[in-house]
Amino acid sequence: MRKPRIFCPELSSPQYKCTNIKQIHHLAKVLRLKLNDHVELFDGKGALTRGAVQEIAKDHIKFEVDSLSFLKNPYLKFYQVIIPYIKKENLIFSLQKLVELGVNSILIYKPELLDQSLTKKDLNKLNDRVEEAVIHACEQSGCNHLPKTKFFNDLAQCLQSIKGNTNFDGVFVLDTIANQFFNNNESLSLDEISIITGPESGFSERERETMDAFGLKSLKIGHYVLRAETAPVIGISKFHTLLGEN
Repeated sequence: MRKPRIFCPELSSPQYKCTNIKQIHHLAKVLRLKLNDHVELFDGKGALTRGAVQEIAKDHIKFEVDSLSFLKNPYLKFYQVIIPYIKKENLIFSLQKLVELGVNSILIYKPELLDQSLTKKDLNKLNDRVEEAVIHACEQSGCNHLPKTKFFNDLAQCLQSIKGNTNFDGVFVLDTIANQFFNNNESLSLDEISIITGPESGFSERERETMDAFGLKSLKIGHYVLRAETAPVIGISKFHTLLGEN
């Protein structure tokens, strides 16, 4: 039986004290850990170790920690997704799959054609749920490299924020109206790949103008229209195949 995995941002040996209330509840009440049970601990930056439960209390669980080992990211390329806010359940599903595909960075923007179910919602609360989902997906999938997650008020703000540290030759818009199909691009020599996808209603005219102003290339990834939660997953998978990263 596989050992439970726990995200520990400040991981070090020989001891680790977990004070995250949700983690404590999950470990003590759901998994029913007992003294001397073993778990895997990881810090999201490649460090991994084994820990044994030494103390269980209402406000903390203490582990005796073995020496740390450091694992390289198995993917050679840097993968980034720029995706819109969509319905919560669909967004969480997409994020789980993107973590399983080894994305390094997740940027979430508020689209102009925002789903009606979200127009009156507090997106900050959704942001908290997103970060929890990304961590949980790492715990479940065995991914030891936690993607960085950032949130933006619109697509223009998002693109402006990455302008100085992103090679825009490697930023691709996945768009249903694009003329160029996915396998006809010059991406093999790039070290960084970023893809942009839109919401269910598609990109607005102003968003298209913004992407055009940044000189971004548009690609079509299939003959049919993909759902908003599916498009980034298929996009990253296709780049993995194209670049031999399977």
